[in-house]
Amino acid sequence: MNKITDRGNWSGWLDLSQSISGAVLAIFLWTHLILVSSILLGEEAMTWVAKTMELSFLSADGHGYPWVVSIIALLIAAIVLIHVLVAIHKLPLSLRQQKALKLQLISINHGDTRLWVWQAATGVVILLLLPVHLWLIGAAPETIGPHGSADRIWQQGVWLLYLPLLLCVELHAAIGVYRLAVKWGAVRELNTRKRLKKIKTIISVVFIVIGLASLLAFLPYANG
Repeated sequence: MNKITDRGNWSGWLDLSQSISGAVLAIFLWTHLILVSSILLGEEAMTWVAKTMELSFLSADGHGYPWVVSIIALLIAAIVLIHVLVAIHKLPLSLRQQKALKLQLISINHGDTRLWVWQAATGVVILLLLPVHLWLIGAAPETIGPHGSADRIWQQGVWLLYLPLLLCVELHAAIGVYRLAVKWGAVRELNTRKRLKKIKTIISVVFIVIGLASLLAFLPYANG
């Protein structure tokens, strides 16, 4: 009995860890996109945001401490690692599990299960692309700004990384937050679940549009 109880407690802690780390990452993602979208307000706005992130207001010369951004990148990488390690045990890794999932999707048209599949698929893509993004930012935090970011995105071709990453992280985060709401009791009836799905879709569309607009807004600074 104790072993069963211990397993239940361990499973509960894993679920809680996955939920907390996922919520933290989703909040960070949306905050990050809002900060990056400052480029839509012009060069001065994004420069101010970049310098503020580097705590320029605490330095005597006003240049700030770019290494702060590197530390943030490392912290996010650590949270992502925790999230992945906890979530990976739920993925259908074996061929037998994948066949069972495929059969279930064919025989039962369950919307939430399909959302989970999308979340799992985007999670795999994120796992491949996000470390590169964190490395680019963490290794050269002093380049973050209108011209440095524009050069990285358009001159160095990093938009080929950022575009699929943007689409995947937004879908993954929105689905994840929706599933958190369902898991932890925010949904009491089917109608509420339908409304939450609409909100999820709106959030995904809004932030994807903001992300795409921000990428395009860097283009005029690429040659500057």
